[in-house]
Order: sequence, then structure tokens, then C-alpha cells
Amino acid sequence: MKRYIPILLVVGLLSGCNLLSSPNSTRQNTQASPRYTLAANHWGDVAKIRNEATRLGYEVNKGRITKTQAAQQLNRFRINLVGRNSVDDSMYEIYLRSAVQSQQGRITPEQSKIFVRNALQGWQQRWPNMQNRPANPAFTNFLMEVMNMQPLK
Repeated sequence: MKRYIPILLVVGLLSGCNLLSSPNSTRQNTQASPRYTLAANHWGDVAKIRNEATRLGYEVNKGRITKTQAAQQLNRFRINLVGRNSVDDSMYEIYLRSAVQSQQGRITPEQSKIFVRNALQGWQQRWPNMQNRPANPAFTNFLMEVMNMQPLK
């Protein structure tokens, strides 16, 4: 799949976060935690975001909009589709910064991909231990797909 969408920046935002908690050896947790599941429409939403990103990438390639405008439009699309959540909001900030810096010529497309990949890896590391996981991190899983990475489940 061609990657028409502008891809992203800044790993430092996520790399320092650690949501791991150390177990308390004196207390046993006897309550079973509820099993996490993605929203029923999650993968359909990922596909819709992918389709919109492809459409916007085409508009960028034709010179009708800039990378930054495409990133902003994709964000509006994902908020209207799935709403806001901390994981997607964080990844969008990186995505937007990357688009802006790429458009300004301050970073290369390869550097942009590295920033995004590193941020996504940070979420992959935190995800298993997160409490209050969002039910539909569709934007983040779309980016995982673009980068050929394991999605958050």
C-alpha cells in the first residue's frame, strides 16, 4: 500500500512515560480484572480512517492541500468517527508535528517515519499494563498498520 499520508514526529513525548506498577507482595488481588476488548466496530473504523488517509494523500500529491492540512483533516475525520481518547490524541500530536516539520523541510520523510515508529513502540510497551485502555484506538492502530507493526489489542 502506498503511503500517501504525511507521517509524523517527536518520540520524546512518549518515551519517558512508564505506566508499569510494581506488585505489592503483601496483598493478593482476589478480584479478577474485567477482560479488555476492542469496540465491535474498531476494525471497520480503522479501514475508514485508512480510506480517508488515502484520499487525503491523493489530494496532497495533486497539490490541492498541504501535508499539514491533510493531517488536520484526518484528525477531524477520526474525532467525528471515533471520538477522542488519550492514545489517539497523543499519536495525532506526533503525526501533526511530523507533518509540519516535513512540510517545512526540517526533517526527511525517513526521519518522520522513525519518530512515529518510536512513539508507536512506546504505546505497544505501555498497552499491556494500561488501566483504562480506550475501546477504540482506531487512529493509532491505523498508524500501526501503515508501519507494519502489531496493533494494540
